[in-house]
Amino acid sequence: MENYEQLLNDSKVFCILPWIHFHALPNKKVLPCCMGESNKPLGTTDSESILSMMNSEEYKKLRLNMLNGVKSEECKRCYDIESYGSWSLRQSQNTVRGKASLDLVEATKSDGSIDTFKLKYLDIRFSNICNMKCRSCGPEFSSLHAQEYADKKWTKEHLKIWFNMDDIVSSCNENQLLMEKLKPYLKDTEEVYFAGGEALITPEHYELLDFWLKHKKYDIDITYTTNFSVFKYKNKNVINYWKKFKKVKIYASLDANGSLAEYLRKGTEWEEIENNVKRIKEEVPHVEFNLTPTISIWNVHNFPDFFKDWVNKGYINPQGDIRMNLLTHPWWANVQILPFWYKSKVAPKWIEIRNDKLFSQGIRNGFSTVTMALEVGKHPKQVQCNVGGLREFFDENEKLDKIRNENIFDVIPELEELYKWTKDNS
Repeated sequence: MENYEQLLNDSKVFCILPWIHFHALPNKKVLPCCMGESNKPLGTTDSESILSMMNSEEYKKLRLNMLNGVKSEECKRCYDIESYGSWSLRQSQNTVRGKASLDLVEATKSDGSIDTFKLKYLDIRFSNICNMKCRSCGPEFSSLHAQEYADKKWTKEHLKIWFNMDDIVSSCNENQLLMEKLKPYLKDTEEVYFAGGEALITPEHYELLDFWLKHKKYDIDITYTTNFSVFKYKNKNVINYWKKFKKVKIYASLDANGSLAEYLRKGTEWEEIENNVKRIKEEVPHVEFNLTPTISIWNVHNFPDFFKDWVNKGYINPQGDIRMNLLTHPWWANVQILPFWYKSKVAPKWIEIRNDKLFSQGIRNGFSTVTMALEVGKHPKQVQCNVGGLREFFDENEKLDKIRNENIFDVIPELEELYKWTKDNS
């Protein structure tokens, strides 16, 4: 066991998750975790059992790579995050669950397979059902996006060609088959992460909570990424569930406020979002509320102002946490392709919060991630200005604006100067 503890503490590639975690997407792809490369699945949920999924040839190779200090392409995002000096999911799970699970690692066979699987951490995106169609999302994770894509962009046949989707709604739990495979493992679960689609309007979310309540697992760690727009599903109210569980943490996918929030995440009613924050503060004060924004060309100028406004209103705990997502897809909305003069205009807002000791180290680290993407030449992985990408950004926005009867410059007048610069330099 001593050698495995050294591996846990010193390895730059080892991760405990392939021994204790299960992650699947609505299109049935099984990945090592939510950070895994979606184009490099380790299997599918159509496998006969959970254990057979965890013993696919790809999974066995991944475990052996981790044990032998070899990098795996499936885990590239964690390596990249660590190269920026930020804390990765790999490091987090090794710290929280690594030592207690080393007996499972020690029992790994020479071919990388395992005979015993403990589902300590569960993260399954059961379906793409969603009540929004966000500009940073797509058909795989939003049924409204899929409907728009099939009706107004291409056709339903193109959903199959480009996204491997047979219909508008996709689910890895067709006919309850996956849920039945999961049930024997659910008593071992210590942590669950719900995301979507929109988890709060999917039946599997409530089925899992009901299972754990029935078995009196009140202390399970429950974490959400949610658009935070709705608390009811049929006759169920999620706040009534949250009152029964001791540890609930919310990361709200809010990228901006007001009209910009409604533009970026179509379906948002901003007044309702603010009312929902007030409700949880009053009705379930033990629930931890944080943000998980997606930072892009659309909102890089606005988010620091929105963040400070919510801190001032008491909605956000300055000593809390934040999960900062730098948009990488679509690539033409990535802030790193912006010209230096534009980055220089918006970077000071991010630097101010990064350097403010009022905020927790976690929040400051999150702002630091974006700051590094905006400071040209300060990091070896930095992308230089891409005029072609900016041209595509404005072209794609114009197409979608016509479909949705919107205008980007009505909502984000700050981008008009960038638009003119892009035209002049194309």
